[in-house]
Formats: sequence, structure tokens, C-alpha cells
Amino acid sequence: MKNLLLPLLLAGLVLVSGCSSNPNAIEPNDLPKFKASYKVKRLWSEGVGDGLEESQLTLRPAVTAQLVVAGDVNGNVYAIQRDKGKRLWRTKTGDRIAGAFYAGYGMVLYGTREGMAVALDAETGETRWRTQLTGEALAIPTSDGSLAIFQTQDGHVTALDAETGEQRWDYETPPPTLTLRGLAQPVIAGDKVYAGFANAKVAALDLASGSPVWEKRIAEPTGRSELDRLVDVDGNLVVEGGGVFAVSFQGKVGVLDKDTGRQYWDKAMSSATAISTNGAGSLFVADDVGVVRAVDQRGGTVLWQQDKLYGRRLTGTAYQDGLVAVGDFEGYIHWLNADDGSIVARKRHDSDGFAGTPVAYDDVLYVIGFDGKLSAYRLVPR
Repeated sequence: MKNLLLPLLLAGLVLVSGCSSNPNAIEPNDLPKFKASYKVKRLWSEGVGDGLEESQLTLRPAVTAQLVVAGDVNGNVYAIQRDKGKRLWRTKTGDRIAGAFYAGYGMVLYGTREGMAVALDAETGETRWRTQLTGEALAIPTSDGSLAIFQTQDGHVTALDAETGEQRWDYETPPPTLTLRGLAQPVIAGDKVYAGFANAKVAALDLASGSPVWEKRIAEPTGRSELDRLVDVDGNLVVEGGGVFAVSFQGKVGVLDKDTGRQYWDKAMSSATAISTNGAGSLFVADDVGVVRAVDQRGGTVLWQQDKLYGRRLTGTAYQDGLVAVGDFEGYIHWLNADDGSIVARKRHDSDGFAGTPVAYDDVLYVIGFDGKLSAYRLVPR
């Protein structure tokens, strides 16, 4: 099965199946001028491996109250003290890590390109268990402390016992012939697991059994070619305020009732990167051509849009203490005012670009560049 690269506007996302490459690209805007109202303070920086740029994999860090966990394509996994940036351990797993990390409940979880689910001890980095899955594990895993949930490129969502790695249940939905190379992280909320798929389906699964509670498409494929009909849900899901918010590539952003799957609204929008929320009714989406929007969660109204970053191949968004952070292909982090979308700060992290969407925790932003540099940033009003 051949790999297919989407146009550069997708910032290196890779398709799987047999088609030819398309070299067309959008001409990026120059760096926009703005008046900085915040000073960017780098708290610490630490190297966490290499090989990220060549792989073009998304290996965003996992952040907990104590740790930042990151790694590289050569199987090195690092745990960094969150407040001071001190390396606590490094484990040479030898794995070809396929996606980003989950950290929580004393574990670090990740999947491999060979379909192996792996759990490490968060304190020592030692392997707890390894379990073979049905396919390449590109999605970020998740856990509630009892179960570890993995999703694979072949359409499976699998629950493993968090202590032993033994399989508890498996749910499958057949993927389309052509898909983006990536998967949204499943979300555990209450007694359900929510997952998004390459056919634009979002499913609510019973946490205990894996049985589908409801399944709903947030977008329908259109167009004559397989490329035109790509509608993957690849960024992430936000479960908040009784709704499940999702966006699809070449599709829509919308919300489904978390209990019934009923769709309340949708709006045409295309993105395959992470969306974020301020927890107060606004959803932040960076689309495929570099426009950032704030969308009202209640009705889908666009509250503002920022198009000065057009064509700059943006990462997904991260909400940081009243600001929306997004990275671009030249390694700049841009901070936007969450109320009106104006650019208020900027910092160059890595000239080669980012290995994943930044992650915000408390009032600090954690980012990793293609050169393997992991840094923590805080903003101070001028």
C-alpha cells in the first residue's frame, strides 16, 4: 500500500492508499505585524530526541501535574519535571513510536507502527506491559485508571486492562479506502468512550463493554474522486457542556448530544488538527488554509476569525490563560486574544517547525519542535 502526500496546505499529514503525490501549495502570508501586549518568557528547554522532522509524525508531549512526557521516532521516551525542566528518566524502548503519548494514573501509554500497545511506569520508565493490537496505533491513547483505550488505523477501538494489558473489548468500524494518516484521541467521559473515525463518524461506546450507544456522522463525503471524499475526524474531540464537539477534514465542525448523538448544529469547515476550548462557550479551530476561528458552542456562530496567518500551515490550537496559541511551519508560536482574535505575542521556537500542537497546562504552554527541543513558555503582560 503506497503512501500519498496531501498538498502542503495540510502541513505534512500523510494519506494511506494508492494515489500519486500532489505538489500544489498555498503561498503563505508574510509574518504579520502587530503590537505585542505580552512578553514571552521561556521557563526551560530540554532535548528529547531526534528524527521527528524526517518522520513527519505528530508526537506532541503529554503533560501532568508533575511530568512532561515526550519522545522520538527512535523509541526514546523522556520524562521531564514539569516545573523545573529537569530530566527524570529516559527509556530506550527500541520501538517505532507511531503517535503521541498519554500520561496519567502512574502510567505512560503509547502505540507503535507495528501495532503494539505499550505501558511504562511513570516514575521509573520501566515497561509494565506490551499488547499486540490489530493495526498501527496512531491515536493518542487514553485511560481512566482501570482501562487503557487505544485506537488503530484499521478502524478498531480496543480497551485493555490498565494493570495487565489484557484485552477487555474491541469495537470496529471499517475505514474507507483512502484516509489521512492520523487519528483523533478517544475521550473517556462518565460511562462512555467517544471516538472519531476516518469516515467522519463519531461513536459513543459503553465503557464497560464497548457496545455502541450511538453512532453519527458529522459530515458526508462529497465529490467524485476518493481524495475529494476524504472526511476524516483526525484532530481531537471535545466533550463539554453536554456535547461532543468535533471537526473533520473537508467537512464540518459540529456538536452532538453526548447521550443521544443528536446533532444540534454544524458549519462547513475543514481541519485535521487539534481544536480547543476556553471552558466558557467558545471553540477554537485552525483550518487547513491557516484561518483561526472562534466558534460559539451553543449555536455555531463564528465569533471572530483571524486570517493574517493564511497559508502558514498551522498546528492545532491550545487555550492558554485567555489566549489561543498556534504554531506555524517556520516554527513561530502565535498567541491570539481569545476574545477578539487579535495577535498579541509571538515567539520563534524552532525554525524547522513543530512536531505537534502545543499543549497548555495551567498557565504554561509546552511545545516540541522538529529538532527535538521541548520548551515551556509563560506569558507576562507588558
